[in-house]
Amino acid sequence: MHPSQTFDPTLHDPGSAAAEGGCSHHADAPAAECAGEAVVSFQDDDGRWQSGCRLALEELVERGDIEPLGQGA
Repeated sequence: MHPSQTFDPTLHDPGSAAAEGGCSHHADAPAAECAGEAVVSFQDDDGRWQSGCRLALEELVERGDIEPLGQGA
């Protein structure tokens, strides 16, 4: 399980969709599956920071991939 925190654009690669406040978790998903605005930052399996919308947050927490907000570092 990876730690998560409230979305912080400074954690993401400059110029990336995540740094601009988008949801990198749903980058390749149909728009209907994404709520758009990033609400969470989390590290992926490679240690890179990703961003997620509220739907991604719910999905990732439910699957046990990331900690609920407020539970990580």
